[in-house]
Amino acid sequence: MIAGFSHLSRVKAQSCFPKEIKKAFSTGDSERLSAYFDLNVEILLVDRGDVYSKAQAELIMKKFFANNSPKSFTVESESEDESSNYAIAQLKTKRNDFRVFIAYREKSRKIIVNQMVISEVQEVNE
Repeated sequence: MIAGFSHLSRVKAQSCFPKEIKKAFSTGDSERLSAYFDLNVEILLVDRGDVYSKAQAELIMKKFFANNSPKSFTVESESEDESSNYAIAQLKTKRNDFRVFIAYREKSRKIIVNQMVISEVQEVNE
């Protein structure tokens, strides 16, 4: 019985966040990332944001990655329920570090990203 609970906790602890989205952020691949975009995606990027078409969102992310070459992408927390899912991650680039919030859902057995918030991590000086 204990072994059964142990197995359940390992399954629950596994990340549900799609590996391909992690890889797209890690490598700065806007084309791979856009494959998961909904027809319209809300993007709040550093200090501006709007709802963009899938094609516009890909171009915005392409420009973002061109200016911020990724070094690492680490999912720090995530939540999953029946209606929506989200992940909060740290994106380290050659220029800055960013906090990334990604809201996604499953539609027709495919993961669809419908919102991304990317904000700079501010250093705290003590």
